[in-house]
Amino acid sequence: MKPTFHANPVNGPFEDPCVYVRLLRERRSLLFDLGYIDRLDAGNIVKITDVFVTHTHMDHFMGFDTLLRSLLKRDTPLRVFGPENIIECIEGKLKGYTWNLIKDYPLKIEAFGIGDNFLSHACFYAQNSFIRKDMPYYPFDGIIVEDPLFVVKGLVLSHQIPVVVYSMEEEFHININKAILAEMGLPVGPWLSDFKKTLRQQNQKEKTFEVNNRIFTLRELMRIATITRGQKIAYVMDVAPTDENIERLIQFVKGSDTLFCEAYFLESDRNRAKERHHLTAALAGRIAKEAGVGNLIIMHLSPKYRHCVEELYNEAMREFKG
Repeated sequence: MKPTFHANPVNGPFEDPCVYVRLLRERRSLLFDLGYIDRLDAGNIVKITDVFVTHTHMDHFMGFDTLLRSLLKRDTPLRVFGPENIIECIEGKLKGYTWNLIKDYPLKIEAFGIGDNFLSHACFYAQNSFIRKDMPYYPFDGIIVEDPLFVVKGLVLSHQIPVVVYSMEEEFHININKAILAEMGLPVGPWLSDFKKTLRQQNQKEKTFEVNNRIFTLRELMRIATITRGQKIAYVMDVAPTDENIERLIQFVKGSDTLFCEAYFLESDRNRAKERHHLTAALAGRIAKEAGVGNLIIMHLSPKYRHCVEELYNEAMREFKG
């Protein structure tokens, strides 16, 4: 099975935490956190359509300028999600520049601030010199993005300030049987993406597909597809090590195929972790184990452990794998 989400950290474990998610056979990508992103090449940056920011500390948000500069002449809108203050932070970034020569630029930025039970929404359009325009609030029940291909959920926790953790999940996964495809004399190509989208929408059973100058109904093509459990990834950074946060996290990331989780301190520095509102490696491992996670990737490690990084990995894996 080829996974739909190809998720990888952008930087090393001691550097700004960012995870880039490429979508299989889609010309777009997602980004979790927006710190230093200059390691991404221009071709990958211009594919980013949605960004999910945990909070606006510098190491999680300073890359906004790099992203903005790369996308100024792109027609596809950029959506940015984050805690309640994300709209003010984006507005502040945009006000730091002079925009008198961009009225013919197409870029549109849609910003969404995540509260406990609402999403605030504001628009910043290049044609209006990125002047903020507030939009109606949305009710928020945990779901941030509902796409035919995936659902992104958010949960507001504490890092002394509000911080948002995220999960991204397919409702189900569609596998294409290439042997049957060949038996039917059908090629691999862009039409398969359209076929999969139609399957996910579940309301277009009468739709037909033209492939190699032949017309097929959805029912006729169903034999090339096998439906399996959908993929789930979760992203957790900068969460205070309180019992309430940990209990809510375990439920939120439950069943993830991959959990990207901070492990900023060793358990021997638990008091320091409490003071700085970060998880320890042992807590990251415990959360992953109790949530039944398939794969744990620890990130965002304190630079103080550069000389003994293996201790962080060993501590997390002892808790996770037993």
